[in-house]
Amino acid sequence: MELPLRTATADDIDGLWDLFRIGFGASERRREEWVSGLDPARALIAEGPRGEVAAASHIHPFEQWFGGRPVHVGGFSPVAVLPEFRRLGLGKAVTAGQFADLRDRGEVVSGLYPASLALYRSVGFECAGSYVHRRFPAGDLAGIRPRTEVAVRRGTVDDVEAVHRCHLAAAPHRDGTVSRDHGWWARRLPPDLEGTMLYVVDAPNAPGELLGYAIYRHGSARHPYDYSVVVSEVLAADPDVVRALWRVVASSGSQAPDLDVIGPAEDDLFLMVDHAAPDVVRSEIRWMLRLIDAPGAVAARGWAAGVEGSVDLALVDEHAPWNNGTWSLHVADGHGTLTPGGDATVEASIGGLSSWWSGYATATKLARTGHLRSADHRALATMDRLISAAPPVLPDFY
Repeated sequence: MELPLRTATADDIDGLWDLFRIGFGASERRREEWVSGLDPARALIAEGPRGEVAAASHIHPFEQWFGGRPVHVGGFSPVAVLPEFRRLGLGKAVTAGQFADLRDRGEVVSGLYPASLALYRSVGFECAGSYVHRRFPAGDLAGIRPRTEVAVRRGTVDDVEAVHRCHLAAAPHRDGTVSRDHGWWARRLPPDLEGTMLYVVDAPNAPGELLGYAIYRHGSARHPYDYSVVVSEVLAADPDVVRALWRVVASSGSQAPDLDVIGPAEDDLFLMVDHAAPDVVRSEIRWMLRLIDAPGAVAARGWAAGVEGSVDLALVDEHAPWNNGTWSLHVADGHGTLTPGGDATVEASIGGLSSWWSGYATATKLARTGHLRSADHRALATMDRLISAAPPVLPDFY
């Protein structure tokens, strides 16, 4: 069954809400919250035979940092298909149908949290990072100690903007970081701090600025304990500051024996704790990324200073044909270019190139899994050298 695709209008709000309510099991009390974040102009719908919204995708634009530079991203949030229209290819249609518009808007990269790796891989997305929910025994983290004395204080509403600035200052040094606007922040750190615990470390030589912060809230606890600690974020560049903040966060073990933490598969915490229980993982998913405009994406991200090299690519992209063809990749002086031409030394799927571009996987690893192909191992080694294989970290679910 082929259903017509079109951009949504304000008249489709009820149909979009009904689709996403059914698709994600949302309760009616979330309608206002969800509708407030919807831009009909960024929603693509498949219209059913009775005029219903049979399937739809919605784009949430934002910036994500790679190589020290912010990159324009169009994030899919969400994609859904009514039960009676599933298995007809509509999920793929409303996803791939957004690519040309993303390119026209300058959103050179797209991302999403997948319900199905296979579905999104089929339209060019590939793994770019991990999102792991762990429940640590408080005792495992309580032993974290700074090596020098650090003054941690309780944060107030007057510190909220400084927290925002602290996060933004860290972004160039942490691949995958989102440039959060006030909507992103409101979900993580309410301006009035309602229901939220904030602890901060002041910058000694910059009044009003912070060296780091910790955000958490109280959650439900297993009997007979009082509460659990749900960690939103602990961030600092200085190792003693981050250790001091974790010490405070993990200090309530007698009343709150569990700490819920979201982080990557290889979390920095494991370089600080003395013990890690083997059964702490509660859920683990991979977020995915796709280059929408391959030359634009190569030019947009930063590249390691002092690293230089060139590789010829044959890029295959069924759903964004402007990426198809042979390209010459060149990196020097912290900048990258992808220009038409070259000898097709390395054959790459768009998903394979996307995963490599993000830093999630080396070219050698992607060749082992069939995402890249080349008889020239020197070319793969050059790609491995051009970009640091350090999976980006994205703790912001969208």
